[in-house]
Amino acid sequence: MEVKVNPISGCLMLILGVFTLGVAPIAIKLKERNWPKLVDEQGLVTRGGKRIEWREFTKFQKVITCVQGTTTERFDLHSPKGVVSVVVYRLQEGDQVLEYIWQRLPESAKGAQE
Repeated sequence: MEVKVNPISGCLMLILGVFTLGVAPIAIKLKERNWPKLVDEQGLVTRGGKRIEWREFTKFQKVITCVQGTTTERFDLHSPKGVVSVVVYRLQEGDQVLEYIWQRLPESAKGAQE
């Protein structure tokens, strides 16, 4: 299954770029490299091109961030190859993607959630 990202508004990216001298849009794109691009029966491929098999995941972690009254959440999948972030609200059909991943994670990773 291909995982598609809901794009950030061009106007918002322009404003962020102006106020941060171009740093914010670059930082956003670099962070997205750790998001899933493809998920299948064997594992997933990150947007950065890294292939990780389901059996390699060791921990599932829900991360909640609060900044100036705005709360967001993401789910991090830990493996020796790195951390993959699933930001449900930024993915098309994000809940379905998360459910697909959850069903394929090893039980040992599910038990390690915080």
